[in-house]
Amino acid sequence: MTKRLTWEQKSIVSHDIGHALVKAVPGSGKTTTLVKRVERLVKSGTDPRSILILMYNKSAQLSFTEKLKTALKSTVIPEVRTFHGLALKIVGYGERQQIIRKKDLLTPGDYRYEQLVKQAYRHGFGHEASYISPNEIENFELFIARCRAAVVTPVDAATDPTFSNIKREFIRAYSRYCELLEENSLRTLDDCLIEAVSVLRNDTSSGAHFKHIIVDEYQDVNLIQHDMTRLLSKSDTSVMAVGDINQCIYEWRGARPDFIGGLFEKHYQNTKVFQLSCTFRFGHELSLMANSVIRRNSTKLTSLCVSHPSAPKTEVRLHFDNCLSEVLSNLSVNRGTQAILSRTKANLAEAELALRLCGLPYRYLNGSPSLHTRTEIGMLVVGVLLCVYGNLQQLENYPNKQDMVYGFLKEAGFNWQQGQLKTALNFLMAPYADLWSVLGKLFEGSSYQKDRLERLATICQKDGEKTPAFDVLRRLSMAGFTDCIGSGGVKRIDSNDLKRGVVRIEALLESSKIDSRTFLNLILNPVETSADREPFILSTLHGSKGLEWDNVVLIGLNEKEFPGGKSDDVYNVHTSMHNPPTEEEIEEERRLFYVGITRTKQQLHMVAPLDEGLTLWLNKRWDSSPTKSPIATRFVYEAGCTACAVTSDAIYNNAAEKQTPEFSKFHQCYLRDLKRLKA
Repeated sequence: MTKRLTWEQKSIVSHDIGHALVKAVPGSGKTTTLVKRVERLVKSGTDPRSILILMYNKSAQLSFTEKLKTALKSTVIPEVRTFHGLALKIVGYGERQQIIRKKDLLTPGDYRYEQLVKQAYRHGFGHEASYISPNEIENFELFIARCRAAVVTPVDAATDPTFSNIKREFIRAYSRYCELLEENSLRTLDDCLIEAVSVLRNDTSSGAHFKHIIVDEYQDVNLIQHDMTRLLSKSDTSVMAVGDINQCIYEWRGARPDFIGGLFEKHYQNTKVFQLSCTFRFGHELSLMANSVIRRNSTKLTSLCVSHPSAPKTEVRLHFDNCLSEVLSNLSVNRGTQAILSRTKANLAEAELALRLCGLPYRYLNGSPSLHTRTEIGMLVVGVLLCVYGNLQQLENYPNKQDMVYGFLKEAGFNWQQGQLKTALNFLMAPYADLWSVLGKLFEGSSYQKDRLERLATICQKDGEKTPAFDVLRRLSMAGFTDCIGSGGVKRIDSNDLKRGVVRIEALLESSKIDSRTFLNLILNPVETSADREPFILSTLHGSKGLEWDNVVLIGLNEKEFPGGKSDDVYNVHTSMHNPPTEEEIEEERRLFYVGITRTKQQLHMVAPLDEGLTLWLNKRWDSSPTKSPIATRFVYEAGCTACAVTSDAIYNNAAEKQTPEFSKFHQCYLRDLKRLKA
């Protein structure tokens, strides 16, 4: 960002005592502003040890600490911690004071944690197999985190209507999880937050030395973190919360927009509100689009997101194409960092296949590929292997054979009795195990299971390596072996995601027209890509929060999935028949879209399905919500891409004032704010 602070930033830096709420748009330089404020406080005589800065994650904490050391040129700097880090410190104090009993900390990387979670999962779901899909464990861990964030006990979860769409197996597993922690005198980092709040309530002197508390990303705090901040602040403490209500996208794990959108000012009297409305990340066209979308939400925009003159001139392109591999091949994204973002993991599975098809390098944001962990992929791969070869020998040297076999066994529609799935998986993991003999022996005496197996046998070796992969998948579908995918999902939303994954892969195979052998190689033997080119980063929109790239490709922009229906909706991916989402749900999804488009600096590529209604919107320069159910997501309609491009060009060509009467009232407001910020 620019070396000179804007007048908005200067007003925050000069703030001394009293509570403050800083509303910061994406890329507004809030980190630099906060560092400058802390620097001013210390240089004006404030004891660094009386300042506490709470950051949302470890990487942000480390980065902020280094910037403080550079700015203060001292080893004595204010305390910079994550909520979990501070909670751990408070818990240690509580143990020494015998306020709480001693327990061992169980971190996610500890092998005991993995064992405990799996043990609880097996108890709750009656799961017999030694292998559990990573996706199933991830869903269970998210459920645990959601309960912990809201301080929900197993009894609460069983009676709270908020959890009415969750199957009882989750509740039983969570109950056993809590029991195992107590039985083994263990606590997790999330437990530390709950216990830290307990310590602070019992020992009011804790945190009394803090005169200034700064909390970053306040839109992401949950109930326990909000309570923790309140208990740390005393009558003479100045609390500054920094965040953006338009980026509150973690409601599913306890974050609530009302913490920053009203409760902070209610709980902290005489709060002074500041704005950081100038972004240094992207250009006017994208700023106009972001404002156009988010102004549809009920939260009133007190100021618009406006691009600083030093921000890059961002290029925005909308692609109407159902073949993602063709879009990726034709993109002129050859410079800088690049990412592919999607609302659902199903679309990322399609993106991973498309990238392999194009020979483009990529990696997942968390560092580990996930294609093989998706059970519908296992079903499709094994199904194609049986249709083409009649056996599983192609999986012998594949490192993730177990994932593939498990996916097939789970999604092929077999009615497993207790212990059978575990037995089948164990036998099939033996070298050159024969699928037919293993399942035939297990299914003796069961007419349904034998009929299912015989139906599978009728399609074996009916195709060849040169048969189009789409035709093989269609054969599997006609035989009923893709209909059952997702039917065993714990939550309907998970079931829907698996079904979407199949639909997206079918669309990719139909448009790319690759043969069966090529399809299998894409998954089992992907070609090594050149390390000379910057890899695409694959991430969900939720995972991209707080990050930025030079170039972003946004996929999955269709109305069925984005905003989609309720999480417990019975969703048919082949039709648009689903219960409409509530206004509250649409607003959260709109914030998610807002976060997605504001991750980029140089280029934003949005891949949407062909939609005649959207074409009309673009030709008419409209930016309203469609009244009829669209094909492309309503958020692209609301972005008003054409009108934003015209206004942006006028700004960069210094012709905006001459054309002002031609612009909409909203765009005229943007021009006024831009002029005000330049003053």
